[in-house]
Amino acid sequence: MRSFVRGPRFVALALLLAACGGAPSGALPTSPRAPLAAPRIVPGSLEAKPLLGETPARASALGAGPLTIVASGPMNEGERMGAFVEVPPDACLLAYGRASTSLEDIDVAAFSAEGTPVAVDEGPDPKPTVLICPPHPDRVYVALHAASGNGLAAIGAQLVPRERAVEVGRGVGARGAAAGATRSPEAWPGLDDQVRAHRLAIGGTWEELRRVAVAIDQRAVSAVSLPIEEGGCTDVLVVPDEEVAFLDVDVLDGDGRLVARAKESSAVKSITVCSPIAVSGSLHVRPHVGRGLAAVVLGRAKPDGVRALASRPETAWVVPALPLEATRAARNAALAKAGYGAPVLQKDGQLQLSRRATVPIDLAGPGACTRVDVVAGAPLAMVDAAVWDDGGQLLATGDGADGATLFVCGKGKARVDLGTRGRPGPYALLARTEKWKDPAFAAHPLAAGRMLGRSAMGPTGLHEGALAGVRHAVLDASRQYVQAASIPASSCLRVAFGAEGEGTGLEVRLVDVVSGDELDRAHGQNAATLRACSAGAIRSVRIEARATAGKLDAVIGERTVPSK
Repeated sequence: MRSFVRGPRFVALALLLAACGGAPSGALPTSPRAPLAAPRIVPGSLEAKPLLGETPARASALGAGPLTIVASGPMNEGERMGAFVEVPPDACLLAYGRASTSLEDIDVAAFSAEGTPVAVDEGPDPKPTVLICPPHPDRVYVALHAASGNGLAAIGAQLVPRERAVEVGRGVGARGAAAGATRSPEAWPGLDDQVRAHRLAIGGTWEELRRVAVAIDQRAVSAVSLPIEEGGCTDVLVVPDEEVAFLDVDVLDGDGRLVARAKESSAVKSITVCSPIAVSGSLHVRPHVGRGLAAVVLGRAKPDGVRALASRPETAWVVPALPLEATRAARNAALAKAGYGAPVLQKDGQLQLSRRATVPIDLAGPGACTRVDVVAGAPLAMVDAAVWDDGGQLLATGDGADGATLFVCGKGKARVDLGTRGRPGPYALLARTEKWKDPAFAAHPLAAGRMLGRSAMGPTGLHEGALAGVRHAVLDASRQYVQAASIPASSCLRVAFGAEGEGTGLEVRLVDVVSGDELDRAHGQNAATLRACSAGAIRSVRIEARATAGKLDAVIGERTVPSK
């Protein structure tokens, strides 16, 4: 029989098994745990000053005043916080945002009480800093935006004596007017002449919205609010000073989507943006080189004046994103309300980039014109259309962000060529007989179609008011065409011109017969519009027109509408 030696390992294992086997039957039970108390609320808030790091101390050492916490707290991506800060007229304001490491990108901006940006730092870093020096508003709204990440953030502000602004700005890496005092927009030599020349080039009638001097920096984007009325246009002219070069000028809609970008043509940038819907957009300006100032001049053209723009200005359109069913139903309802009949042709299809679609149509006949509405559905954008007869003769052209409206005068068979220069998507082509008829339309169909298109108003292209007459005229560069007209009491007269022929360019005017005052002036490549109103009595006016070069056959249409 074999014996086993019980060593230390065996003894330890036996003790462990005995412990796991449970307590002896005579052991006392464990006493129950006391219930937990309710949590105690400790008054106070998160300490914001540590987030600002050494920036307050560094700025104070260079001459800045004491620190004020403008706002602080937890932020999620996309959120904003801020407050108004009073600034003495002879001092500068240093404002900066700092955040915990989980907030990877934050932006700081200062706005006037009207919402105009005074200084902006939207650089891709977690330490945005702006410096605002006189002249500036008495108070500014300093705001912080969490561009990326989530965490704690704080905005600090310190007043800076003007004589210490350059040292403080350089020491803390501030953006804004740190290199000297800002200027008013009128301080740019020749600014008024540049504005006049630009507006003359694009045509139309413009009302100036505002002028503002904006601090711009190659390290950040500066923004200016840019509103667009429903059916109207907003024009932008940006004139930089000598300290900056190679500007990027972008227009964004209210959701931050890029709508348009000024072309790389010269140091002075311009862009015209139109929209069939009201838009609260923004203008973003950033130079590639330097830090300085730019004068920004905003103008507005109301829906009535949009058709008076030059034939193809550098114009971008904001596009509403609606399905085809909704846009087609809305157009049919608007035209039915205006007295149009049901479509005689309705064709749906899809437009693709770099490809053209062709739709055959039958034209209305002699003395009548066909109205063609090309309606876009989301996501289709930037549609262009052209109508040709069987012999290859151009009858009408048109384009637009959310479709196009063309007026085609003639008879027989024709085709509509469609394309997109923006985004592909669905379209509906609707053809109707145009209500406005005249024998002159058959003799000069291309000029008539251009006149009807220029006379149509608003996003749906309607002819408003009462017909006052249609005339044909031969325009010559060496001879002025003159026509007498009268405006009924408390009414407005709209005169639309459409031209065809070997000549180029239209120059037209409306002149008061009694006073000799010029009431309106317009020009265009092959179409133009004039407008004038009367008060409580009939007003006698003179319509003047000429071709810029060569000879043109023009169709002139007049309509009267009640003055508002």
